[in-house]
Amino acid sequence: MNWATLMIGGCRCLPMSDAQEKSANEIEALVLKAARGGGLPLGLAEDLAMAAAYLDLDKLTGCPCTNAGAAFAIPQALDAVAAGNGPKTVEADPAIVAAYIASAEVHCDQMLVWENTPDGTCLHRFKPSSPPEKAPLGRRKVPQDLLTHLHELSVKTHVPETESSRVGGAGAGLTDND
Repeated sequence: MNWATLMIGGCRCLPMSDAQEKSANEIEALVLKAARGGGLPLGLAEDLAMAAAYLDLDKLTGCPCTNAGAAFAIPQALDAVAAGNGPKTVEADPAIVAAYIASAEVHCDQMLVWENTPDGTCLHRFKPSSPPEKAPLGRRKVPQDLLTHLHELSVKTHVPETESSRVGGAGAGLTDND
């Protein structure tokens, strides 16, 4: 898949074929930074980063960090269903929906009743029974083009280096005495 078609804000990705193996913590941290760089509010970026532990990267059809619609709609629908205001239907990448559902079930220790419909994924209600054991996916290979895209989004969170910031005490300066 060419991730270049999924970008916003002039971010360019070069398609590459190699994948890099990353730990679950590295993936979660990178997704959090990329989501913030993609413009998501902190709370939604944290929700997405927690869901990334259950995200099957091989089934992913779009970048979750720039799909603001899904990043807003899925947590909002899950919150409404948890409050008893279901069912709610969301239209989003099935891999992202499945990751959010798995994360919600693990963190709420309840099973979500849901189904895929022609209109999207319908979230019905949480049942007070323990969900089936779902372990985070752990260490896995991240396609190079997705990794490049996530890195380019995460760089948008960096503060630009200026002479005035260095004079004000940012960075090591000319002498590093710590």
